Amino acid sequence: MVLHFQHTLPQALQEIEFSGEHQEFLIHDRPEPRTEDTIVQYGQAKWSIVDTINERYGAILNSNSGAVLNNKFDLYNWLYYNDGDEVAYFLNEAGSNTLQHAEFQAPNKFHLWLGKKGFIISIEQQGKGFDAQEVEKNNIQKNAGAAFDFFRRCESAIFFDDPAQATKVFFQYRFR
Repeated sequence: MVLHFQHTLPQALQEIEFSGEHQEFLIHDRPEPRTEDTIVQYGQAKWSIVDTINERYGAILNSNSGAVLNNKFDLYNWLYYNDGDEVAYFLNEAGSNTLQHAEFQAPNKFHLWLGKKGFIISIEQQGKGFDAQEVEKNNIQKNAGAAFDFFRRCESAIFFDDPAQATKVFFQYRFR
C-alpha cells in the first residue's frame, strides 16, 4: 500500500532531492461555492502542471535502460488507468474529490515541487478538512469516485498534511 499517514512534506522533498523550484496554481480562493470560472481555472491548472512536468522531465534518461523517456504524462490517460499515467489519474481523482466533497466544492490550489529524483504534486482545499485515516480504515465511498482505490494501488506515494483533518493531499512521484 502506498498510503502513508506518517510521511511528511519535508521527508518527501528530501527523497526527490528538491531543486528549490516550487509552483502554485491558484484555482479558487473565496470562501464560497465554486463558479463556472472555477472549473475553467481548475482545468487550466491541471494542464499547466502536466505541461511543466513534461517540459522539465520529458527527456530524462532512464537509469535502468539508458533509453530516453518521452513526454509520458497526459491528462487523457486518466480514462485508461492501465496506461499507467498516475499523474493524470491523481490530478483527476483528487480534483474530483474536492469538486464533490470540499466545503467550497473546489480546490483552492495545486502545488508542484520539482526535484532531481522526482516531483510532488499537492491539491489543497479551503475550509473543513477530512479524516483520511477514517476513509481508509472504513473504506468509505460517498460517491462513485475511486480516489482512495487509486491511492491504494498506485506505485507512487500518497500522503496528507494532517491525516485526521486533511486539507492537502500529496502525490510523490519518484523516477524508477
